[in-house]
Amino acid sequence: MAQEYEVIIIGGGPAGLSAGIFVARQKVACLLISKDLGGQLNLIPKLENYPGTIMSSGPLLAKTLENQFLMFGGEMIYDTVERVDEIEGGLKVKTSRSEYITKAIVAAPGKVPNNLGVENEQTFVNKGVHYCTKCDAPFYQGRTTAVVGVGGYLLESGILLSRMASKIYLIYKGGALGGDKDMIAAIEKKENIELVPQSSIKALSGVNNLQSITLVDNSGKEKSILVDGLFIEMGSKINLDFIKHLVKINSKNEIETTVEGKTTHPAIFAAGDATSIPYKQIVAACSGGATAGLSAFNYVEKLKGKPGIRADWKKTIGDTVFHY
Repeated sequence: MAQEYEVIIIGGGPAGLSAGIFVARQKVACLLISKDLGGQLNLIPKLENYPGTIMSSGPLLAKTLENQFLMFGGEMIYDTVERVDEIEGGLKVKTSRSEYITKAIVAAPGKVPNNLGVENEQTFVNKGVHYCTKCDAPFYQGRTTAVVGVGGYLLESGILLSRMASKIYLIYKGGALGGDKDMIAAIEKKENIELVPQSSIKALSGVNNLQSITLVDNSGKEKSILVDGLFIEMGSKINLDFIKHLVKINSKNEIETTVEGKTTHPAIFAAGDATSIPYKQIVAACSGGATAGLSAFNYVEKLKGKPGIRADWKKTIGDTVFHY
């Protein structure tokens, strides 16, 4: 028989783990299913913009959140969710190895950055190759960088890097930049940005860290340039195949949510980078996860005829627990 839980969380990144903490703390049966621990946190060797944390790392934050979740009695398994379906009295979650039944779901599958596709790309990840300019640009103050990408991702990355790096090579396949005209005008005025049109990256080179990239233009001519860092802004993939038949998905392939983390399905809540939140940052994912977790808990409580809670601050007097 399928195991039953009151709340199942899908995704082990900051949003999913935060949701798990706030659900498990209420002493309800809670299971977190994820392919890995941390998600995109594992791409962050130095974490300096998470409030209250100075020069930590993504993997360390993920482990800390996991420990908190388990400490409150949550359960976690490593598996892949293949499909969620409605059944009488709840939802069925089918994974690659098992099936589970639940009253409510928090979907926090996150997103995966699109790779450049160069042979030794993974060798230099976090050793000069980065997929999040907003996250890692501050580490390249006064250094030489390159950015390759498409559309608005490329423009935003170039403008942000121009405030920090001493030199930026802006690499794109087309003959002209595409996207917001004001952003293009701003980039063209930057003295430290060199436009490299009609070009793509053929190879990455370095000993322990990235040291140079080889470019090839539309005519087949190659040239190498020395760089300290390369930012790849090719967009991201969000896999919602397992749940897209149950919730509203927007034109960006994101789950539409309210400020309470609610979706168009009453028993499904969502948080993190796979949702329509405007800022894809760790602290935003944690905040959304906490909100979606509490909303899922309140949904389950109301099914029992109970009022739920408005916050998660507790004070115990005798045997009575007060929520504030």
